[in-house]
Amino acid sequence: MADILSQSEIDALLSAFASGEGTPDTYEEGAEKIREVKVYDFNHPDRFSKDQIRTMHNLHDHFARIFSISLSAFLRTIVEVKLVSVDQISYEEFIRSIPNPTSLNVINMDPLEGKGLMELSPTLSFPVVDRLMGGAGNVFKKNRELTEIEQTIIEKVLYRAFDCLHEAWANVLPLNLSLEQSETNPQLLMQNYLPSEKVILMTFEVTLGEISGTLSFCIPYPTLEPIAGQLSSTSWFAASKKELSIEQTEVLERRLQRVNLPIIAFVGGTKITMRELLALDEGDVIQLQTRTDDDFVVKIGNEYRYYAQPGIHRRHHAIKITRIISGTDDV
Repeated sequence: MADILSQSEIDALLSAFASGEGTPDTYEEGAEKIREVKVYDFNHPDRFSKDQIRTMHNLHDHFARIFSISLSAFLRTIVEVKLVSVDQISYEEFIRSIPNPTSLNVINMDPLEGKGLMELSPTLSFPVVDRLMGGAGNVFKKNRELTEIEQTIIEKVLYRAFDCLHEAWANVLPLNLSLEQSETNPQLLMQNYLPSEKVILMTFEVTLGEISGTLSFCIPYPTLEPIAGQLSSTSWFAASKKELSIEQTEVLERRLQRVNLPIIAFVGGTKITMRELLALDEGDVIQLQTRTDDDFVVKIGNEYRYYAQPGIHRRHHAIKITRIISGTDDV
C-alpha cells in the first residue's frame, strides 16, 4: 500500500511548489512525472491542418520563384522574392499587423466564392513606383497614401503576381484572380470577416537591389473551405505528376518550333603559328586540312548534328544535308 503523506508533509510540498522550488524533476525516481500540456484555445480552433499548411508552402514557394523572374523582367533589375513563412492566425491579427497607410488589395479568386487579400508594404510599394517612374528604386522617408497614379502602377505589379499565382496553383485549381478594390487603411476592411476567423498568411520578402520590403497574401478559411480536401501533399504531388493533355502538348510543340537556334557549317580548319598569323596579308592563301569533296560538319547550338555538302540555292550559298552524325562518329 502506498505511503500516506502527513499534514505537515503536504503543507511542505505545497509551500515548495508555491515558492517555485518544487518541479517534476525533483521528484524521487519512480514517481509519476507530469506531462507537458499544450495550450489549445477552444474558442478559436485551428482550421488548417499541418498537411494543408505544408501544401500551401509548396505552392507559394513555387510562386516566389516564378514571380522573381517576372518582376525582374518588369522592373529591369534583379529582384528576389523569397517565401518567409506560412502562418495560421486570426483575421484581426492580420489586419492589426499591417501598417497604416499601406497598399491593401481585395482579390476575387474565381471560381472560389470568397476573397483574398494582398498587401504590399510601403517599403516595397514606393521603391517599385520609383523604379517604374525612372528612378533608382528609393524608399520614401515618410509614409503616406499612394496617389491614383501610383496605385495604377502598383496594379500592374499585382496583375503580374496574379499570373504567377495562376501558374503556381494550376495543379490544384485554375484560379482566375482579379482586383476588386484597393484600400490604404486596413481598418476599413475589418468588417469583411469575423475578427476571430482563421486565415492562412503567406509572407514574402522582396529584395530590390539593397532595398527589401514585404508582400503578404492572406486567404481566409471560408474562401478555401470548398477545396480543403485538395490541399493535401498527396493530392498536390499526384496532380503535379499527371500527364500533359493533347492541347498542352501541342502548345509546347508550337513554342519549341519558334525557338531560334544558330546553325554553323565548318568548312575546315588548320593550325598555324603565331608568327604566321601575324604575317598574313590580303591575298594570302591558307591551306585547310579538308579536301574539296569532303563533307562539312554542321553544328546546331552547341552540338555537331549533320554532315553536309556546299552548293548554290536560288543564287545563295547553301549546304545540303548528306547524313546525320551518330554517336560513333569521330567529329
